[in-house]
Amino acid sequence: MCRQLRPKGPQLKRWINPKTWWSALDMDLHSLLMMMKGSLPPVVVIAMHQSTAVADITVTVGYLAALVSVAAQCLLPRAMFVKIMFFNLLATCFAASLCCLACYTAIKAREHSGGAGQGQEGETSTYNSDACVVSAIWLIVVIWFANAFRAWRPMELQDPMVLVSIFSVVTLTKMGTFQNLPEGLSFISRLLKTFLLGLSIATGISLLVLPITCRGNIFKDIRRYVEKTDNVLTSLVGYVESVPSLLTGAEQTLPPSSDAAGARSKLRTAINELNALDAKIQSGLYYSKNEVAWGKLAASDLVEISGLLRNLLRPLSGMALLPEVLDNPAELDSTPEQKDENFQNNMEGCSSDPILESLRVCLSEMSTIVATGLQYFLLQLELVDRNHPRQRCGPVLSFDHLDKDGKPVNLDPSSVDSIDMLEQILNDLPSRKRVLDVIFQSYNALSQTEGSERSSDTRKRSSALQREYFLTLYMLYLQNMVVDATLALAKFAHTKVVDRTMAQHRLIYPDNFIVGTWFSPSPEPQEDSTVFSAYNQPREDNEGNKVADPQHLVPANIWERGSGYVGRVVRLVGSDLSMFGFRVSVASFCVAILAFLDQTQEFFIRQRGVWAMIVIVIGMSPTSGQSLFGFVARILSTVLAVALSLIAWYIVAGRMPGVIVFLFLANTVLFYIYVKKPRYFGPSVIAIITLNVIIGYELQVYKLGRVTAESHGQPYYPIYLFGPYKLVTVAIGCAISFFWVIFPYPITAKSKVPRLVGQSLFNLARFYAAMHTTVGLWINRQHCSQAGVAHPHSQLVATLTELYKEELFLLNSVRMYSRFSSYEPSVGGKFPNKIYGNMVTSIQRTLNMMSLMAYIGNNMPPPPSSNENVPNDANDWFSHLSVAALESTDFQSQTTASLLCHLGSAIMNGQPLPPFLSVSEPYPLARQLQRLNIEFLDVKNAQYPAFTAFVSLEVLRTMMNIELETLLE
Repeated sequence: MCRQLRPKGPQLKRWINPKTWWSALDMDLHSLLMMMKGSLPPVVVIAMHQSTAVADITVTVGYLAALVSVAAQCLLPRAMFVKIMFFNLLATCFAASLCCLACYTAIKAREHSGGAGQGQEGETSTYNSDACVVSAIWLIVVIWFANAFRAWRPMELQDPMVLVSIFSVVTLTKMGTFQNLPEGLSFISRLLKTFLLGLSIATGISLLVLPITCRGNIFKDIRRYVEKTDNVLTSLVGYVESVPSLLTGAEQTLPPSSDAAGARSKLRTAINELNALDAKIQSGLYYSKNEVAWGKLAASDLVEISGLLRNLLRPLSGMALLPEVLDNPAELDSTPEQKDENFQNNMEGCSSDPILESLRVCLSEMSTIVATGLQYFLLQLELVDRNHPRQRCGPVLSFDHLDKDGKPVNLDPSSVDSIDMLEQILNDLPSRKRVLDVIFQSYNALSQTEGSERSSDTRKRSSALQREYFLTLYMLYLQNMVVDATLALAKFAHTKVVDRTMAQHRLIYPDNFIVGTWFSPSPEPQEDSTVFSAYNQPREDNEGNKVADPQHLVPANIWERGSGYVGRVVRLVGSDLSMFGFRVSVASFCVAILAFLDQTQEFFIRQRGVWAMIVIVIGMSPTSGQSLFGFVARILSTVLAVALSLIAWYIVAGRMPGVIVFLFLANTVLFYIYVKKPRYFGPSVIAIITLNVIIGYELQVYKLGRVTAESHGQPYYPIYLFGPYKLVTVAIGCAISFFWVIFPYPITAKSKVPRLVGQSLFNLARFYAAMHTTVGLWINRQHCSQAGVAHPHSQLVATLTELYKEELFLLNSVRMYSRFSSYEPSVGGKFPNKIYGNMVTSIQRTLNMMSLMAYIGNNMPPPPSSNENVPNDANDWFSHLSVAALESTDFQSQTTASLLCHLGSAIMNGQPLPPFLSVSEPYPLARQLQRLNIEFLDVKNAQYPAFTAFVSLEVLRTMMNIELETLLE
């Protein structure tokens, strides 16, 4: 037996070690400090109420100040916190004003009905049915509209509308017991001061204790962005080194345990993480532009940096498509007759080793120099500390490149003067020249072979090598884009050092800041309750007349224009936002009705039914998946909160100083979920509030005395009873919330997923149309990178940016609801979660391809004009490209946009697709050029930048068609 216990000794010792727990919980010093900071507001509020001066102000509602201080979310970044706090104050004061009006109407109803009623034994009763009816109506209306606004803009109005609901619930359920107006106004005044006290403490701690800024979060994300970029490049080099050939898709037949399959998985994971980080940076920019801070870089600098980083992401996303490109070798042939079932058998004798090896060396060298350039960018902008031992300060690197004196180049990214040498190396990487030399040599050798032999095998071998040339040129062009993006980042950092921006700190404040802009619709995309709202804009009929909708013509007189507002009101009341608010109102009233009936009013007050209503308004979610998930998670988190409250109370025998200390420790434990597991935000908030309400109530009784605490009709319960009471009320509130989400008809996450996927496909069709027009402007010589705001090119750039943000938001929403759908019961069959997941992946890849194609079209230099000093061949080639674009029916048609619209409509409406839908043919312009003159596709044209851009566009278009075929399936 002793021998069996011996192996467990080291393992037990390891788990007792605090470092093991620290690592297992993924903890760091910053997370610990944030957990401690989040614990301060409720603890400070509860400690303040041990002062007689504070306790005399709030009296029996003081413990609610702890609830409000938690709901204020002091861990939000400064700009976001200030904006939401502004709305919190307005919402609280607005709720107090409404409650004053409700109190006036209820008291008047009581007076008109004859005042107080009579009990069964002739005793005076505080119950009055008329006052209760008026209060109930006010409660339903306030909660209805408050939660409708909450669903309209959840990012900014979530907390303010929750405070409105809580204030109304606490006041209006007690309104029927007020005998006169001064009594009601006195209670509202105390409650308002309680709310303002909790908000003020949270504000002071948020702004003064370890302040968090949006800028700081963005800087942290930028550092991670550079790290993830390095991971993508490393994974890409590893994948290319593991691929045996660029000619076939042999890699896809390898077992999953092979090096190529593992490298492919790493590459896909790395690029997904980089895309997610880019979306996070873009979302943080909105608040950082309205932030007051002490720093060096202005908000405009952050916007410019984010744009430069996105320019780096686009070509990286295109290079990460290499595995998918190699999976479909036959689809990349430029002529239909070259697709052959025996194609693989004809590849014997085609050696791609020289080109592939040169490409590997080129990518490896590019990865090293790009990492050095990004380190230069971080160091010059002081985003990393060059003296910190744990930061990468950028080693001095040596390259094969020679300087003017013929000596090897030594590049130090920590030196400001390294920018010239960095630019020289980036613009003149010798490995790129070697790859082009190898391509030209292989092409010349193949041309000589074709001159002496015209067999079918030779033509197929020529086609395969031509495809390899195209893929190599595609990779080289994207590599040039990565290099240019890196150089742009390095030059930006160098500019900020030269113009003395990085010389000293200064006060950073928003430009043209107006508080009124906070009330305008947020520029950040929001989920629209009416999916078709973005696509039912006025259109024109055959005669050019605008039609507002399929059922109405444009209003022609005052009556028609005035009656149109009635329809708007009807649509607003019947919208999903209004329905959600109504469900919350009805769910709350299921408990609140006990406060408005004579037989149950005293029971509601004594058993604290208001707490169940608070749980309902805080935790009710729009879909059953979220509610079912929240139902279980909130009960479990409440059990944990009750257990911690008992520990914090009894470990010091209920003595006030010790209870406050252990309350702080218990809050720190619960804030671990809040900080490290944001997906459990709702349950963590319920747990934190439950803990502080239990302890706050007990310490309130400790300060005021039992007689004062029971003066409002609520009996005192010791903590071992009060804690389980809270657990029961949370369970009741969660159960009622879940019932009213699925009754009378369920609003499921499963029903939202198809709608959002369809909306994302519609949005993708609009993005494709804008992208296609951008490329067309470049091909037709109408491109102008320096155009003014009114130029179509500038308008297209702005449109593409907005559509890209909307698409990212929609895809993130689909992923969120897909996750919640797994918690919903499978009635009538399982939900095709995997299929929708694959569709989202295809849409994301298609979006990346379209974004890269638009970026190529936007940033290509203008085509050569007739009066420019350029080779005639380059001008002739571009002229023939314009002719091919005009004559190509595949390029001119909008079949892709039409296909995406059909897909979106079919998914949203649950209808089958129309027959005979198909994607456009691959390489539309290449086919047309080949018909004009086969020499227009010769690799010798690679010396022209327009040719390599054209090849990249054609490869991306073909890969986009493959993804569209996947969506069709």
